[in-house]
Amino acid sequence: MHPKYGNWGGKVELFEAYLDFRSAYAEKLGIEEADSKADFPSWLWGPVRRSVWQGYTKIEPQWEKYARIESMPDFRPRLIHGLNSLKGYGWVGDHGEYPGMRRTERGGPALVIDTYGGVYSITRQAIINDDSGDLLNRNPSDMGYAAGQFVAEAIIALIESNPTAYDGTAFFHTSRGNLVTSALSEDSLADAMTHMESMLDDDGYRIRIRAASLLVKTFRMEMIARRIINSTVTGTQAAYTGAAGAGSAIFDKGTINPLAGVLAGDAIIRDNYLSDANDWYLFADPADVPAFAVGYLNGQAKPFVGLKDPAVRNALGAGMDPYTFELDSIDFKVRHDFGVGHIDPRGAYKASVA
Repeated sequence: MHPKYGNWGGKVELFEAYLDFRSAYAEKLGIEEADSKADFPSWLWGPVRRSVWQGYTKIEPQWEKYARIESMPDFRPRLIHGLNSLKGYGWVGDHGEYPGMRRTERGGPALVIDTYGGVYSITRQAIINDDSGDLLNRNPSDMGYAAGQFVAEAIIALIESNPTAYDGTAFFHTSRGNLVTSALSEDSLADAMTHMESMLDDDGYRIRIRAASLLVKTFRMEMIARRIINSTVTGTQAAYTGAAGAGSAIFDKGTINPLAGVLAGDAIIRDNYLSDANDWYLFADPADVPAFAVGYLNGQAKPFVGLKDPAVRNALGAGMDPYTFELDSIDFKVRHDFGVGHIDPRGAYKASVA
């Protein structure tokens, strides 16, 4: 009996070869599983029992507050057009003829949806070795969250890409007046709201667009925004003099803050999916003048998460095997039909701050 390898009858070399083969096979299997199946090789070959770390707090997407939701009946492009103001209202007098009124159509790009998704498999050994059970139980909700996160990243990527609008000019552009470089302050917010309220339709008639949401990335920027619209005193008060973003000479002649309450309390949106910590956006109500849109097939915003039915029957008795026939795994699929698009640049304002 060998003191190290046990009762192998002097066949130490054979046993060592077996150990080398087992180690190499374990490493190979772990790599294959990581590439194609459960990417949990440590669960399969780990020497100790373990529990699952719950992970980071999930970031809830905020885009539904500033982008329009469209229900799409199929996968064909859908034109998102608007209507300009009615014209032709005029004098009639006594027994006069009423003038005919008319309106024109506001152009816009097409919104197209497509199918996105993925599959994820968890091996039988990984499930058995998962002491907490979280690995299997959390998978459907985590796949659903991944789909929602993908939508949030897609709409932010579209916004930050500054796409070409229907009139051939970049969506955010200095020629439109909706692209500036001013840091968030009382003055810059007032300028942004003034810009929105001075818009013209495609026929040159004046329209009024009310700002509905102020979008920032960081907690610090949110606090600056809250100070601007919630403070009851101006920047010259002793407690606020010299504070970052304090009111300028335009608004600090009195003792009250004229911007207090200019936006609703829930109008400030902090969306961590934005890439730049200094940029900020002002959006109109997406139900009134939508700047961006997200389309879902038949309005179904929730993704489909399915579990594959292996349908493997026990050949030596009653019962079903819950694992797939080929790979001893439990397989999940997530599918989501959606698309993002840009509509009207008059409904958005961006400050690209260095």
